Amino acid sequence: MSARMLRWALFACATLSVAAAHAGADDAPAPVWLRAPSARGPIAGTVAIDDRRLWWGIDGTLPLGLGPPAARAPLGRARVLGLGLSIAGDTRADAGALRYTALLDRRGPRSGEWLGISSAGSDAGTQLHLGTGFWSAFRPVQVEAGVVTSLIPTQSQEVQHWGFFQNLRDTLRWRDTTTFRAVDRTVLHTTAQSAIRWQHGRVEVSAIAGVLLRGIHAPQRWAQATVDVRATPGVLLMAAFGQRPGSSLAFDPSAGPRTMLGVRVAPWATRDTPVARVATRLRGWSARAQVEGRTVVRVRCDHASRVELTGDFTDWAPIPLTAAGGGWWGSELPIAPGLHQVQVRIDGGAWLAPPGLPTTQGDFAGTAGVLLVE
Repeated sequence: MSARMLRWALFACATLSVAAAHAGADDAPAPVWLRAPSARGPIAGTVAIDDRRLWWGIDGTLPLGLGPPAARAPLGRARVLGLGLSIAGDTRADAGALRYTALLDRRGPRSGEWLGISSAGSDAGTQLHLGTGFWSAFRPVQVEAGVVTSLIPTQSQEVQHWGFFQNLRDTLRWRDTTTFRAVDRTVLHTTAQSAIRWQHGRVEVSAIAGVLLRGIHAPQRWAQATVDVRATPGVLLMAAFGQRPGSSLAFDPSAGPRTMLGVRVAPWATRDTPVARVATRLRGWSARAQVEGRTVVRVRCDHASRVELTGDFTDWAPIPLTAAGGGWWGSELPIAPGLHQVQVRIDGGAWLAPPGLPTTQGDFAGTAGVLLVE
C-alpha cells in the first residue's frame, strides 16, 4: 500500500469522526480490544467482511485479583488485572485453523501492559505467537507499542548428492545420484508495531504500522488505518483500510488482515457505567476556610455508607469523611492557601471531581476538582 493511499485513508477516517463526534461520549482509556469488561461487558462478538472472505471472532475477559481495587491502592492508582480469552477464524477455515488466544492484561487508569500467547493452525502445522506490549493514554490521544515473536513451521527440501561405482561391460563407472529429503523446520518471525489513536465522543480513529522481520528475507513493512463508531452501547461499527500480518492479528480479535467492514456486538454492554452511577449521587460541595490554616470541607451524597476525600494537600492519601446528617459528609483539614486538586469517592467506587468545582486532569487518575483556598 502506498503512502498516498494511507494518507487518504487517515483523512477519510478523520472526516468521518468529526461528523459523528456529536453523537455522545465514551471516555474510556485503553484500546477498544482491551476494554472488557469495563466498557462493553464481559464478552463480545465480531463479524467482518473483506474482498475475500468473512471473518469472525469471540472474546471476553475474566477479572483477576484478591480484592476490590479500591482496597489495594488509593486514588485509583490500583492496576486491574484481567485474563482475556478469544477464538477467531473465517468462513474458509476448518476447525484446525482457528486462532486461540490467552492474554494477561494489567491496566491502570492511564496506562497498561499485556502479555499473551496465541496459536493458529495452517497447512504446515500450528503457528505459535508470543506477544507483549503497552499503551498509554494522553486524552484524547492514546499510543501503543508491542512486539510479537512467532514460531512458524515450514517444510524445505534438503538436497543430497552421492554416487557409486557401477560395472558396465566389465568397466567400472562412477554414477552420480541426487536425492531430496523433506525437512521440517521452525523459523522465527518478529513483528514490531506501534499505533496512535484519537478518541472523541463515540468515535475512535487509529493508525497502526509495523515491520515484519523474517530472517534472511527483506523486512516487510505494513500499515492500516481504522475507524470505530459506537452506534449504541452494545454495537460498534468498524472500518479498516490497509493490511496487517497474521502475527499482528494474533492478539487483536477485532482486527482484520485487509481492508474490511465489520460490526462488533456486546450483548451485555450498558449505557449506565459505574462512574456515571456514582456521579449522579454527588449532590453538593462546600469548602469554608477557618482560622489557623484549616478548612472545613463538606460533600452531599445520596445513599452513601462511606465517603472519602483525597487531594494534593493529603499527599493523595484517602481521608474518611464524617456523616453530618441530611446526606452531608465533612471534615476539617489543614489546607494551605492556593490552588489544590481534590477528588471524592463514594463506597469505594471511582474517584471523581466534587460537583460545582472547575476540573482538571488529576495528577494520578481521572478528573480532579480545582479547589481555591484563600
